[in-house]
Amino acid sequence: RRKIAQQLSNKIHAQRLKETISSCSKENQPTMTSATQSHQVKTTTVDGQGMWRAWKRGFTSNVLAFKDLIDNAVDAAFDDPSVKKENDDFIGRIHINPDVYQSTTTGICLQNNCLNSVASLEKVFVVYESSKVDSGADAVGENGVGLKQACAALSDLSFVLVKRANNQLSFGVIAESLQLQRGVRLPSFNLVDNGSLYVQLEAHLQKQEYADVRNCIARYGAIEVNDPPSFPVGMKRICEHFQSMNRRYVGHDLFQVIMDRIRHQSSKDDTVEQVDVHHEQKTRVHTLMRDIKKELPKTYLHIPENLYFLVGNDKLSFKHWPQRLVEFSSFTVKVNPNMGWNEGEIFRANDERHDNYELRIFCGFDADRATIPNSRKECMLHLHSRKSGRLICTDADARTKIHLPASGSDYSQGLTIIMDDLKGQLPLNPTKQGVAFGEERRGRVHEENLYQLVGAVVHYYYNLHLKKFKGKTQLMQQVCTFGDWANRDRHRQLKSCQESDLTTYRVTPKKVQRRIRVDSAEVSVGEDTLCLTVRTTASREKKRKSQTNAAAERRNAEPDLPTTKRRRRAAPGSLREAEASADEEEEVEEMRVPRRKAAKNPAAKRGEQAEKNGGGLETITMKKSDYEELLREKEKLQRRFDEADKLLAPILEGNRKLKAVNTALKADIKELKAINKALSKKRK
Repeated sequence: RRKIAQQLSNKIHAQRLKETISSCSKENQPTMTSATQSHQVKTTTVDGQGMWRAWKRGFTSNVLAFKDLIDNAVDAAFDDPSVKKENDDFIGRIHINPDVYQSTTTGICLQNNCLNSVASLEKVFVVYESSKVDSGADAVGENGVGLKQACAALSDLSFVLVKRANNQLSFGVIAESLQLQRGVRLPSFNLVDNGSLYVQLEAHLQKQEYADVRNCIARYGAIEVNDPPSFPVGMKRICEHFQSMNRRYVGHDLFQVIMDRIRHQSSKDDTVEQVDVHHEQKTRVHTLMRDIKKELPKTYLHIPENLYFLVGNDKLSFKHWPQRLVEFSSFTVKVNPNMGWNEGEIFRANDERHDNYELRIFCGFDADRATIPNSRKECMLHLHSRKSGRLICTDADARTKIHLPASGSDYSQGLTIIMDDLKGQLPLNPTKQGVAFGEERRGRVHEENLYQLVGAVVHYYYNLHLKKFKGKTQLMQQVCTFGDWANRDRHRQLKSCQESDLTTYRVTPKKVQRRIRVDSAEVSVGEDTLCLTVRTTASREKKRKSQTNAAAERRNAEPDLPTTKRRRRAAPGSLREAEASADEEEEVEEMRVPRRKAAKNPAAKRGEQAEKNGGGLETITMKKSDYEELLREKEKLQRRFDEADKLLAPILEGNRKLKAVNTALKADIKELKAINKALSKKRK
């Protein structure tokens, strides 16, 4: 035995010496393999508690944090109807509802089914690793932090439940109390749907390393404020959520997130008592659901009809902008992210290059925003990206950003611009609240090209409609006429932005000094665009037309529109019937119309001015129907004048007699004065 032990010790010593010599020789070698490098490189530890604090500060509101969770649900449940598949019976469903136990609201739940299979939670919980990095336009979430960051911003304790079509289940915990200084800890467990979920999960949690996870489940079992932590109640609630998932959407993978005890938007203002109070928690959950129901219809542009989006029991409809915008039109431009539009001698905006991408721009006038008192009427810019049309950011006054004049009421009147990055060419920041142009090599060039083209489109669109009404005041009045009707007209068949037949423009830009402007455009009128109506009759000009301009207008007038001449000043009641022509296309030479405003010329010069202008007449052009309506009104007025003359005839006769009596009395008075004067002379 001693000999055998000695031999074994000698072999072990020789083996260790050999390994030491080989490691030293490898260190002295100039080149090393990747496997050797991986063993030698020391990684930096990430503080899990510090990471959690950073996650809590990632969003400015609870609604924005919850939208990050909804983005993942939309990416999973979005079935593009334009893409043909073998199995087209999939119907996406996203359901948001409060987490209620025995009539007590303790949090909020988000559940959705998935078009494709869900990855394992071990992979889902890896921080800053995402399977959607190279998805392009298909997915919004691509940073591997949305689920974790949103849950941390909303609650200190969240659970993730996964049910797969093959009866495989997964359960994960995202909690602040689990985070360690030496790293982020997000435990997950794999289960089987065989009717013994409680036993399986309890068997996993019996291990000493999962004692803190048991404490999290026990906290979930404390319903009221004064209730102690209860592990059995928490397990019961989790098993009930798994059972409810089994009853819904059979045949598809399901994903559910449960957030317990929703925090206030500013977590520093919360105390433990405020978070745990039932009525306080119920108010916060219902307020969050109300805000989500209000914000989501304008957050996504291209949600298809086969995706059912339920908030509570209410189904959402994503037709916000087609309902609100007047003159809703679509433009298509080509943006180059690498070559500046003003670089070199060649004008490169909207040209055909291999690295260009198409950007769709929607323009319209927001009738509701134009009619709401004290609301901002300036040009508002919304940026949407990816195939779902997710809202990324909004600029309340984007005139300076898109290189347009920002003074006064120019480019206002409720003007709304929507940039639709349908192909996902713009890089987004992790919270989807802005564009990360700094990620690209020539990000500043990309940004300059983008907003120069958007400004050119907005400049063309606004001035096109401004010229119709000859002023911003008339344009504003016409937009405001749609304020109530656009929302109250329930008979109008609304469609999403993707399905609507809108007025479409294909523009050709040009260079004007240091800006891009539209040179020409091809227009295709759409049936679903609400159009602003232009006045049928021309408004009266403030300045008097000259004789030359009036003659030119008569020559250019259309032959089927009768023209009339009106006298500048006429006595009331002196209307004369116009000479009716046998031919409808013949001009009517004269029709006297009373003028409300008196002439400003002095009486001495009035006659000379009338002779110069052809007797004080000027020609105006009107439609045949308007002219016939004027004739009918004139006949009615003439009949009323005749009736008035009949009524006034006795009065005029009595007035004539009174005048005669008055004249006789004046003669008698004059004679009496003469007699009185003669008597006074005799007295003297």
